[in-house]
Amino acid sequence: MDVFRQSSFWVRAWEEARRNSLYGRALPGREGSAWWDRRAAGFAARGRSGQTQKRVAKVLHLLGHHGGLEPEAEVLDIGCGPGNYALALARRVKRVVALDPSPAMLSQLQARMEEEGIHNIEPVQLPWEEVDLDELGWRGRFRAVLALMTPGIHDVPTLKKMIDASAGICLLAGHLRQEEEARRELWPKVMGEALPPLPEDVLYVFALLYSWGYLPSLELERRSGTRDMTAEEAVEELLNFFYPYTELSEKVRQAVEDYVKARSRDGIYREQREFVTAYVCWSVGTPGEQRGELLTGAKGWDKIKACGRK
Repeated sequence: MDVFRQSSFWVRAWEEARRNSLYGRALPGREGSAWWDRRAAGFAARGRSGQTQKRVAKVLHLLGHHGGLEPEAEVLDIGCGPGNYALALARRVKRVVALDPSPAMLSQLQARMEEEGIHNIEPVQLPWEEVDLDELGWRGRFRAVLALMTPGIHDVPTLKKMIDASAGICLLAGHLRQEEEARRELWPKVMGEALPPLPEDVLYVFALLYSWGYLPSLELERRSGTRDMTAEEAVEELLNFFYPYTELSEKVRQAVEDYVKARSRDGIYREQREFVTAYVCWSVGTPGEQRGELLTGAKGWDKIKACGRK
């Protein structure tokens, strides 16, 4: 079996990986907009950091390399958060549609738009899963569709919808590894088990795209460093991390406070962090073209090659 052409294998592998991952431990209803609302202010504050600006520069470089930054382009940013990428894109393209399920995230984005005098971003509050491309007029509308560090693309239907919204390219990015000492050490104390891994979504997407007949590019990047915050900020951030997975009882809060207090100096907590991030970018071809996911078997593969896609 040529496993790289067997899309069903990668679909099953991706589903199993997510079930066994950190995200598979979430309590029902806990990963919705309420969780992102809790984190919006912190995300916005970190959006001005040097590390975030480096990630933004990376995304702009990739989009420019693949032809996604033309002045007349329209771009869709799935899971835009407080607008770290949307704001930078808006200075380079005609229009950005910024989608997020969290009203607090979009409120942060709108405040930054006013502050920076940007008027060509359209905020849309809606989960990606609930988006109807035809109802919104989004099918094949966007020169580039982005999903950057967002759980919005988590299975085949959400991935295919991303492809169907694009008339040009798609760019997906996510963490393969996110090493934060506090999370790793606190999780066994709170949950009674080792911290589960993140799902390596981007790698499964890359394999699926290749099996469907696309020619995606893949780039991995490793970053490490430290981040200082007040002890109070560190406690709230760690409680927000645990929110989807357990009740934030007094016992949990006390465990987090004791951990942070023991590692703080003069009220400042220093966090050690290391990330491995993957970026996958691909062209979707001409709108209306028969795509690889609709073709099966040897005949389908020959048709893909005849289209010049592979």
